[in-house]
Amino acid sequence: MISSILQTILDVATRHKITTAIIGGLALPAYNVARTTLDIDICIKIQSQKQLNTFIEALKEKEINTIQEPKIVHDLFTVFGKRSEAEIWLKPCDAFQWDDQMVEKIQLFFGDVHVLAIEDYILTKLARSDRSSVDIDDVLKIIIANKDSLDWEYLHFRLKWVGLESDFIEIIKAFELDFNNNIRNISRDILDKFK
Repeated sequence: MISSILQTILDVATRHKITTAIIGGLALPAYNVARTTLDIDICIKIQSQKQLNTFIEALKEKEINTIQEPKIVHDLFTVFGKRSEAEIWLKPCDAFQWDDQMVEKIQLFFGDVHVLAIEDYILTKLARSDRSSVDIDDVLKIIIANKDSLDWEYLHFRLKWVGLESDFIEIIKAFELDFNNNIRNISRDILDKFK
């Protein structure tokens, strides 16, 4: 079951033919990783200020408001419902915009809830200007849980696209510091797949 504010945002976006994907910790179960989070982050692909204004007005009609004045050039804005709030991102990450390939690879999670392709989600975690140890931990867990199903060629392409190949390799090499031999073997396996 998803929260009523998220469902309302998804319904309004669908009605206005706006591409959406949940991002952040809420999307992790789609990638076989569990982490408790109360944050609601959703990304929408908006084409113009007029479309953004129409979307905001439609949310207001559903009693979801913002105290900000969102502009198409902003990264995100916060909306508030009766007892909850959500961050609505206008781009998947503060480091890059939507592109056609990313939109084409969006995947259905369940019901009418979509998520980014796993490789693009990894990219959003690594490219964040405020990347934290939690982001790195999420990336490592996602890679371990999905190492045999990742599209390594696409991930390589995406990391190169934002200049994060060396960051990714350094993060994976951190596995080698683990005393657990099995974890070190996973690290080597992942680096082999990446190359």
